Amino acid sequence: MVRKAMVKGSVFLVLLMSIIAILNSIFILKTVHRDKLIEGLYNQPSDAYDVVLMGSSHMNGGLDPNVLWHQYGITSFNYATGGQPIDVTYYLLKEVLEKHKNPIVVMDLYYLGSTDEYGEEGYVRYVLDNMNFSMNKLVAIINCTPLKDRIDYLFPIFEYHDRWKELTAKDFNYGSNANYAKGFEAGIEKYGKDDSSNISTTKTIDLPPKTMEYLVKIIDLSKKDGFKLIFTNTPYDYNSPGESSSWVKEPIEMFNKVAEIAKENNIPFINYCDKMSDIGFDFKEDMNNAGHVNIWGAVKVTMDMGKFLKENYSLVDHRTDNKYAQWNSDYVRSQAASLSVENKSS
Repeated sequence: MVRKAMVKGSVFLVLLMSIIAILNSIFILKTVHRDKLIEGLYNQPSDAYDVVLMGSSHMNGGLDPNVLWHQYGITSFNYATGGQPIDVTYYLLKEVLEKHKNPIVVMDLYYLGSTDEYGEEGYVRYVLDNMNFSMNKLVAIINCTPLKDRIDYLFPIFEYHDRWKELTAKDFNYGSNANYAKGFEAGIEKYGKDDSSNISTTKTIDLPPKTMEYLVKIIDLSKKDGFKLIFTNTPYDYNSPGESSSWVKEPIEMFNKVAEIAKENNIPFINYCDKMSDIGFDFKEDMNNAGHVNIWGAVKVTMDMGKFLKENYSLVDHRTDNKYAQWNSDYVRSQAASLSVENKSS
């Protein structure tokens, strides 16, 4: 009798969770971030990428997988999303590593400057709403979101149920489109202003407690799982966070500290704020705004990163391998390829 009741209860629970899962997928916002993460996390075959690119919007528009492919034959995917806190990046990286074993991980560290305990909800949802349920996602929700919001993250239907009035056919038939941009998207504006940063100091400061905790977790994960880790910081005006009360006031000193930590752990740290002149980066022309590079700047940063990768790691050039023919087709559609067309026609 007891066994029969347990079986019935289990069946009911499975049916209930299945219905909730279906409703979640229908009601969740269909953003470009959902499209790219589904493509990069779940739609591609295992070990599809030599390199994975992690971070916030600075990385999203800073390193272009199509340029790494076209210039160096390196396969990669850009998993960065706008406003992605470093704790969320840690759990997203663990999700990536479930599918792609032992890639080189290039991580932008801009968000180490956040002093908030939790990231902004909209930005956190760009990632957590679009991860399949797993123990990793459950732990991410517990550690990256306030207690009062965790049920809504676990069951997004509670957050989005009001969307029933605006649902369209796309919400019911949604499927990731093949992401020819490989997660990358850069602005096309030209900032037109000089960099106001003063990078002359060699002083250091401690990182905010939570971002320090997760930087250590990321380093420890690389040692435990044995993947190569590269830290980077794409060009931006150190004064761009302005008077934000939730950001470190001394970002230069913070990145000096990051350089020390990276050196202690034998991890390359490429701070492009310190080497703009080395790569021919024109702040006025190559920035989209004070905080983000534009497509022209992204090409310069990516070219330099690709050169570093080829010179320091044993990466096979896949460009002549027929199995990767789609990568050539995808490049033709990319933002970087459109620049080449512009240059030829001008």
